[in-house]
Amino acid sequence: MRLIKETSEMLTRPMPAFDFNNPIMPPQELVDEMQRVRKENGGIGLAAPQVGVETRVLVIGAGGMETDGVDEFNKAFFNPSIKYLEGEESYMIEGCLTFPGLFVKIKRPDAACINYFDQDGVNFEEVFTSMVSRILQHEIDHLNGVLFTTRANRVHLEKAKRDRKLSERRRKRMNGGLTTP
Repeated sequence: MRLIKETSEMLTRPMPAFDFNNPIMPPQELVDEMQRVRKENGGIGLAAPQVGVETRVLVIGAGGMETDGVDEFNKAFFNPSIKYLEGEESYMIEGCLTFPGLFVKIKRPDAACINYFDQDGVNFEEVFTSMVSRILQHEIDHLNGVLFTTRANRVHLEKAKRDRKLSERRRKRMNGGLTTP
């Protein structure tokens, strides 16, 4: 498994439910592979369509940086859905493994009640807050075919795109014109 390109049409389609009776692959194997890709790329969240797998699964966990409560959540969510959102809406800079180098201000509510299954098919409903809530909202958006770039207001998105281009130019200059993957 590896990350797909940000231009992939798959990223804009709602994903079908994970079928525990007829799984596309064993649930634990899917979780292990997704967590591997997430960690190798320094992410704190990853949805199945980002690695080309058409199903409703996401994983979260520590990504090598301070993640305000995410460390204890090295876990997977099968068929997650948002029951309700609540709390104050605030802006925070979000990145996405699918869009390397693009960091955009996104406004989201502070809390989310999520219904989901674990890899054993056990159903849960929990309220998540702060950073964990934001990560889950971002990843569930992926499962619904919604990109974080569509959540951004136009001014913030254009600034983020300009900043990304500047960073790419600096990186090329520092590498003597060579591009890095």
